[in-house]
Amino acid sequence: MTASIPVRRRGQLSRARILATALELVDQDGLEALTMRRLADQLRVDPMSIYNHVDGKDALLDGLADALWDQVEAPGRDSDWKEAFRLLATSLRNLAHAHPHAYSLLFSRGVLPEPALRAFDASLGALERAGLDRQAAAEMLRTLLSYAVGYGMLELPAASVSGSTELERLVSITRAVPRDAPANLVEVARLMADCDMDFQFNLGLELIITGLEVRLQGEIRT
Repeated sequence: MTASIPVRRRGQLSRARILATALELVDQDGLEALTMRRLADQLRVDPMSIYNHVDGKDALLDGLADALWDQVEAPGRDSDWKEAFRLLATSLRNLAHAHPHAYSLLFSRGVLPEPALRAFDASLGALERAGLDRQAAAEMLRTLLSYAVGYGMLELPAASVSGSTELERLVSITRAVPRDAPANLVEVARLMADCDMDFQFNLGLELIITGLEVRLQGEIRT
């Protein structure tokens, strides 16, 4: 006879514990594997007790988005705008590496949790102190967010290749191009695919900051 899993009492359950366990499950097996039943088994509770803390699967996913944003480092209130941009962009990219299966929840849930808004507000404030009005500051911040989150998403499917040996990377590139591709296009594929992702991210970030600095100077003069 198989022994039943002991069920914990309701008083031992909390929203924070539910979200932490759900994130662990997603990190391990992906979003598709997250069900209320699987989560309850992991927590060793009756599935219905979870509903006392989250109103179903959609609310659980919204909560995970909140938990992810809570891990993003917000710039300090006195941060220079360049420092703020570098911190926010790097933190968003690092989050993709820490939680690759859950990362898409950041913006796909249609919610902006308080931790996200606080990070945005601190960055906007840094730009305003540099001389921009609120609207222009928002335009610059949206540019940074698009780059950082997009870069993080771009890296996710390439994670397994990035840690491969040189031979394995070359084999992967060879398989990705058409068999009848001319040698010069194979070389193009190698140049585009075989890169140092850390260097590339920092290069792009500095180019954005340099371009925004020029825009900033123009906005201040006008």
